[in-house]
Amino acid sequence: MFSKRLMRTAGAAFLALALAMPGQAGAEVTGRIFQPAGENLMISSPAGWRLAFMNGDPAGEYVVDFLPANEAHDSWREGYMGVQRRAFPAASLVNNIQARNLTVAQVALSEVLQGAQRNCPGRFTAMGQKVTMTNNIPTAISGGFCGRVGPSAPYGEGTVLGVFQGKQYLFVVQFSWRPSTENELNQFAYRITPARLQQFLDLMNAATLCGGTDEGKCPR
Repeated sequence: MFSKRLMRTAGAAFLALALAMPGQAGAEVTGRIFQPAGENLMISSPAGWRLAFMNGDPAGEYVVDFLPANEAHDSWREGYMGVQRRAFPAASLVNNIQARNLTVAQVALSEVLQGAQRNCPGRFTAMGQKVTMTNNIPTAISGGFCGRVGPSAPYGEGTVLGVFQGKQYLFVVQFSWRPSTENELNQFAYRITPARLQQFLDLMNAATLCGGTDEGKCPR
C-alpha cells in the first residue's frame, strides 16, 4: 500500500506526504546529513536498523529513512522506517478542520489512507484508525496491506502510519514490510506477526517532542 509511488500519489492533495527515497543500494547514508533545528520528533528506530537516507531543510521540512543493516533502498523486504517533518496546511484549512472537531493529524492520515486504497492495484486490507494523544501530542495511527504493489513488492506491502501534530510541524512516521514469498505470513491479515506490529506501535507510542516552545532541548 504505502510504497513510495503510492504515497506520492496519495499525499499530494493534502500535505504532499512523500517519502522521497532514491533507488540506491548499499550501506552508505545517502542525501544530506544535518541536525534539525526547532521542533522535532524524538522516535527510535528498531534495534539494529541503520540511517539510510536524510535530506531536506534543517530549519524546515525534512525526511529521514532507516533500514535493517542488510537492506537496500531498491530491494528491501524485511522493513523500512520513514520519518518526515512537514509544514502545516494553510490557516484557513486548519480552522476548518478544528471547526469540525477534528485534528489536523486525523485529517492528514485519512487523506493518505484513502488515496493509498484507491491506488492499490491489488486487494487492500485496512486497519482501524486510532485517534489519541501520545505524550501530549495529538496523534492519528492506522495502516493496512496492499496485496499487490508492483515489481518491487510482488507479494504486497504493508504499512502502519502515524501522524503526530506538533505545535509548529506535523511529523509523519511510517513503518513498512514486504512478504518475501507468496505464502509468507498469509495467516495474518496484514502479513505481519502481531508481535512485530506491536513493536512498531510501541516505538510510535514512545515518541516525544523536543526543541520547540515549552519543550526540552533535543539531544545531539
